[in-house]
Amino acid sequence: PHVMQQIIYLSLDHGMSPVSPIGFVHLGSYMAKLGDISGGYHYVKLANSLLDKVGSRESAGEVIFIGTHVRAYVEPLQATLQYHDEGYAAAMASGDIM
Repeated sequence: PHVMQQIIYLSLDHGMSPVSPIGFVHLGSYMAKLGDISGGYHYVKLANSLLDKVGSRESAGEVIFIGTHVRAYVEPLQATLQYHDEGYAAAMASGDIM
């Protein structure tokens, strides 16, 4: 959790970077594991919107892969599976092996 907190603190202090979505999606996953699924889902959605805004697709596979675990509790399974496939394609395109 310390690295995740540092990413978020630095993002809030100095602005969003291509690494920022990773910190927010890990925070969302951590919150969901502690029982706050709706709060975790909020941070997963934030991480997804940051992916588009900061323009970095290198971390898209990781963000989508981790976000899928939280989204499975909130969204219909078909939508989650489609999202998972999108994350797999993004990871393979950037050379990220999950």
